[in-house]
Amino acid sequence: LVINYIYLHNMIYNSPFKLKDYSSEKLQEFKEDGVVVFGTGNFGSLVKSALEQYNIKINYFLDNNFNNWGNKFEGIHIMSAKDILKKNPSTNVLIASLNFKYLKRQLKELGIKNFYDVDFLFKNFDISKVNTKWSKGRCKVQLDLYNYSVNATREKEKLNVNSIDLVLTEKCSLKCKNCSNLMQYYEQPIDNDLDLLIKSFDNFTNAVDYCYEVRMIGGEPLMYKNIGKVIEHVLSKKNIGNIIIYTNGTIVPKGEKIKIFKNPKIYFKISDYGSHSRNVDKLEKTLSENNIHYITERVTTWQDCAKIDNFERTEETNKEIFGNCCVNETLTMLHGKLYLCPYSAHVENLKVIKPKIKEHIDLFTGSDHNLKSEIKELYFGKEFLEACKICNGRDHNVASIPAAEQTKSVLKLKKFN
Repeated sequence: LVINYIYLHNMIYNSPFKLKDYSSEKLQEFKEDGVVVFGTGNFGSLVKSALEQYNIKINYFLDNNFNNWGNKFEGIHIMSAKDILKKNPSTNVLIASLNFKYLKRQLKELGIKNFYDVDFLFKNFDISKVNTKWSKGRCKVQLDLYNYSVNATREKEKLNVNSIDLVLTEKCSLKCKNCSNLMQYYEQPIDNDLDLLIKSFDNFTNAVDYCYEVRMIGGEPLMYKNIGKVIEHVLSKKNIGNIIIYTNGTIVPKGEKIKIFKNPKIYFKISDYGSHSRNVDKLEKTLSENNIHYITERVTTWQDCAKIDNFERTEETNKEIFGNCCVNETLTMLHGKLYLCPYSAHVENLKVIKPKIKEHIDLFTGSDHNLKSEIKELYFGKEFLEACKICNGRDHNVASIPAAEQTKSVLKLKKFN
């Protein structure tokens, strides 16, 4: 699948993936009774706009962010899932979130049975009418990822995953004291060994049926001298979709690397941290001149999710922390091992916690005959991780902090061995 992420010449969106078809009777029921939408934020706005185009009314929004309960989102009241259970347990709930797997489990445990995916809405969907903080290109990216992910969960016999993060290096051109990938704690950051990375990635791609996107991250991935070789190798795989290069706008690639980046399956995701991202304009100019796709987002706040502490939560709370996490299925490959999230990868790599059995997979020595089942269990079978116990959480209940505040020295680690 190759997608032009930046330019929507036609503002009518149609999913490249198969959409769920509900009966005309069910759609009529939605129209007559109205629906409840589980999820606010930018994706909730997309769903609201799509429902308006179908003439379906939203009675209430549900949200797991307790700060939103009792308030309104786009003029519509927000309540908790438990409140809707008391009000009308037979109501039709549409799940407007990429985190739909956890929300479905949550509703099922509460006894709410009538919940539905929202991919049926995205046929001839006019994106020009959407009011979100996302650009139109970003809206398309998120819709494609959602529709792919919904389809992946329906194909039970296959192992289709959303993404894998390749941590190319622990080195970074910035020194952010609240980096969610914990770069601020690395005293002697190193690059990922190229041969180890290639062999591990081969074992991964031999085990999965399809991976929608490969995300090149760090540290700062453009500091990795072998990034071109890695990208060429990834592009050789037929069961890999797109490649995203996450960068902080400090480095402008040149020469042979630019030639490699000129592939329609590649796009850059640029985080603009103002004066810290000193070369954003030059980077955008270079990418534009070479017809390389990119999305730039001005980032002023982060979630306060870089803390490492023993929060002494109950098992049920740890499940909630994990379930609401925005990276709870972000497969991360670091030094030949596969983890379920980047935080888990780095707290283990930094030796903050001891390795937990079945919470990482050794891809370098992994054998093909059981690797697929191991990845399935890691990807679909976890309710929370050991790392969740010392993580502040990564959802909208977490406080916001200024983005990219710099530190002059490496921060000290707490260890929980």
